[in-house]
Amino acid sequence: MFKSGDYVRLKIAPNTRIGTIEGSKIEKSYTQYLFRQDKRVTSEANTPDFYVFDDEIERCARSTDVQIQRINRLIERGS
Repeated sequence: MFKSGDYVRLKIAPNTRIGTIEGSKIEKSYTQYLFRQDKRVTSEANTPDFYVFDDEIERCARSTDVQIQRINRLIERGS
């Protein structure tokens, strides 16, 4: 179970989709978590918050500024 403030990454895109849990809701007995992209990831800065299920995310350590710079370069190369 996740709680607000947990730093997580999406399993489907663990190198670029990192952020925090900002809340949760229960629908049809399933918990969904509100994911907010780390705002330091520049090309993803306009990504709106969205809900994910617990099997789509995993906890991770908060990325350092150096790691964020690498992520931003990786995203730029992929564009």
